[in-house]
Amino acid sequence: MIDLQNRESVKDGFVQEVSKFQISTSAEIRVLVAEKDHYASIVLGLYQRAADGEFKPTEKHLEIPSALFPELKRTVDALGAILMARQLSGDFEYPEEEEPKEEKRIQFAHPSEQEFARVLDFYQIKWQYEPRTFAVRWDSDGNVIESFTPDFYLPDYDLYIELTTLKQELVTKKNRKVRHLKQLYPEINIKVMYAKDYKRLLEKFAGRAEPESKQAGNEDEEVKLR
Repeated sequence: MIDLQNRESVKDGFVQEVSKFQISTSAEIRVLVAEKDHYASIVLGLYQRAADGEFKPTEKHLEIPSALFPELKRTVDALGAILMARQLSGDFEYPEEEEPKEEKRIQFAHPSEQEFARVLDFYQIKWQYEPRTFAVRWDSDGNVIESFTPDFYLPDYDLYIELTTLKQELVTKKNRKVRHLKQLYPEINIKVMYAKDYKRLLEKFAGRAEPESKQAGNEDEEVKLR
């Protein structure tokens, strides 16, 4: 745990302030990144104004494992979309002729993911992009130190899809995470696909009259080239 009141507690680690914002005349929130003993976290700390006018750290703070950053980012994006759609934030001004959009344009991490989404749309297969992050490794204190965020989720098939790249070391790393995920979350159906395989698999899915999530979940986690 990080003690913001005692920086000596992380003297052998790393602490960097990212941003801060006042929530009242006497309090502010500071966002920091901290690392100690190979455990990194995002810290939201409450600071109170002292008698000298300076803001001082309090005991109240929240630590979020850095491995869960994808989940945090999705949460912030969802909050932004709701606030903008409902015009609940004073930071945004909307042109009178333009209504706020509820959905934010998806930013794919790799062009192959965008192409995959187009193929899914072509076959009218519902999909969600990186909708969930799974913790797959913890340290001795129970802190999450490694997580895995599958690229796509197909709700009609109850199936997660993870695309691979041509770099073998990345493929090996992804396969290891998938094995851990299947061991920790046996109820989750997930398939790892090479770039040349996913179109063939989508054609197979598109030809089915009804989703068969159990059948999809029982297939091997990695599609082999034929």
